[in-house]
Amino acid sequence: MTKPESWTFIKNHYKMVLCSLDSDGFPHAAPIWFVVIDDKVYFRAQPYKKKIKNIMNRPQVCGVIEDGERYTELRGVMIRGFATIVDSDKPLRKRVFELLAEKYSAVRNTNKFPRSWQETYGKEHRVVVEFKPTSIVSWDNRKWIEQPALAKRAMRAAAERAP
Repeated sequence: MTKPESWTFIKNHYKMVLCSLDSDGFPHAAPIWFVVIDDKVYFRAQPYKKKIKNIMNRPQVCGVIEDGERYTELRGVMIRGFATIVDSDKPLRKRVFELLAEKYSAVRNTNKFPRSWQETYGKEHRVVVEFKPTSIVSWDNRKWIEQPALAKRAMRAAAERAP
């Protein structure tokens, strides 16, 4: 995918698997809901969550968004970068919360949880995290079928690079 195609793909999806690094250096993968503002990814989470603790100690993160079931349908984006808690920026915090509410209004069905859950967890404080990409890698296997000439060029280029 081109860079604009990658950002469109990111913005049009609802779930990202975010990997942070724990204190032992192992990846911790967790799904997040997110929004994009100015080519940065924002999400929110309770301060006690493992991903937040990890980010506070090691800001390096990686996020993956993918879809497709068959190999010829697989496509996705991997974003690497640094995450920062930006909760003290009140206007940004408000904007992120509003955009999240707008994006996920049709799928956020927490009203189905018991009332005790809603009162305990639904009202917990959440911090806002900014994920600034340093690199984006994408793939779209559909293009190999849709554009055979592109596939041939890619195969030739790979053969030329081979030792």
